[in-house]
Amino acid sequence: MSKYRDVYSDIKRNILTNHYRAGTQLPTQEYFSEKYDISRITLKKALNLLENEGLIYSKQGSGTFVRNRIDTPSEEMLPLDLPVGVTHSHRDQKIKSKILHFDARLPNKKEQKELLLDQHSPVYEYKRVRIINNQVHSFEHSIMPVEVAPLNEDILMKSVYDYLGTEMNLQLTDARRIIYAAKADREISKALEVEEDEAIFVIEQVAYDQNGKAFELSKSAFKSEQTKFVLDVHISEH
Repeated sequence: MSKYRDVYSDIKRNILTNHYRAGTQLPTQEYFSEKYDISRITLKKALNLLENEGLIYSKQGSGTFVRNRIDTPSEEMLPLDLPVGVTHSHRDQKIKSKILHFDARLPNKKEQKELLLDQHSPVYEYKRVRIINNQVHSFEHSIMPVEVAPLNEDILMKSVYDYLGTEMNLQLTDARRIIYAAKADREISKALEVEEDEAIFVIEQVAYDQNGKAFELSKSAFKSEQTKFVLDVHISEH
């Protein structure tokens, strides 16, 4: 893939995850040129792609800004190709967590395989409901090796990924996802406040840090009628 497309994809990722917030000014061209070790010409190609997609715009004499997006809570489209959590995808909204289960135990065979653990390596298991603007958004069931970081209920009430990044210098950079439709079992129906056997949307994920090490195995369930996802596909040039 061409260098400018790599830069375009990275800046776009940061816009969609609200690292660069709507309505705010992007860093300077000098910053981007130094960060990505590219020329101004290459950077301009990347910025042109973002501008053509309506993600950014330029003000003469003022700089480049992230364009405001018109979203409604019921039709908000979340980026499916970005391995981020609820706090990152809903930065400007009121987010709460309801902890349903939190404990430490030894991993089962599937967890050992996915997280590359031996049978004696303890893991945290936690289940929680994520609530956005007082509306139930998702049910999360997560497994994380104890060696990754110490967890407690105070941390689980907030963003686990923010905690890992701030306190442990661990960043979620990649993920392998399995996405499918299912019927809500008794546990999920109670958590999501839907009828048992009602259709739901499920994402199973193995998350990897900046060193390529798996650090979390999770399963998230969403109400089918309240959640929409978008997946951008880019064809690399040869």
